[in-house]
Amino acid sequence: MLNRKKVNKGKGKLITFEGIDGSGKSTQIRKIKNYFLKKNIKNIYFTREPGGTSFGDLARKLLLNNSRISPANETQILLLTACRFEHYKNFIDPHIKKKNIVISDRFEDSTYAYQCGKDKKLEKLLNYFNVNLFEKFRPDLTILLDIKPEIALKRLKNRKKNNHYDNKALAFYKSVRKQYKKLALNNKRIKMFDGSECQNILFDKIKNLLLNEINK
Repeated sequence: MLNRKKVNKGKGKLITFEGIDGSGKSTQIRKIKNYFLKKNIKNIYFTREPGGTSFGDLARKLLLNNSRISPANETQILLLTACRFEHYKNFIDPHIKKKNIVISDRFEDSTYAYQCGKDKKLEKLLNYFNVNLFEKFRPDLTILLDIKPEIALKRLKNRKKNNHYDNKALAFYKSVRKQYKKLALNNKRIKMFDGSECQNILFDKIKNLLLNEINK
């Protein structure tokens, strides 16, 4: 049996993937996960939001798989923040303290882009929780896959299984993309990639960035 290697012996980190639905996040995360498995590296842990805990998985089913329920954005922010706090306290933070690397499919940036939009009151509400619950905790690196919504929607139509957000209109995704790009302009931790690029070429770029970050 091969000995499993360990990366990043210095400190634990949170690395997140972000982007509109259909941007290619799941594909790239799967490729990254397979890469680390082949390298037999032991201290990389993958998770997602909503999710990561039993409570988060229940909320995921409620928010994503039930088109009959359309809670207000404020309600969504409250529920997503509660899930994130459970995720942070019971999964992310314990792994970081053990000097492990956590790679999450979505984190707080998704809530900002999807639920807040251009509403300053909603941004203020989300920021209140980020400051008071998470004590300004942020990912060490965020990989944002940017893609034109028109291309993303074509991809979504080819999915075998869609969620509630996959059926949103083009205007909605244009707004979400705009908020993501605004975040990228104001946060150095966010590195933006072209989600429409060849999957393998994109993978190599992301892989190199990840390896550089986790071995700092």
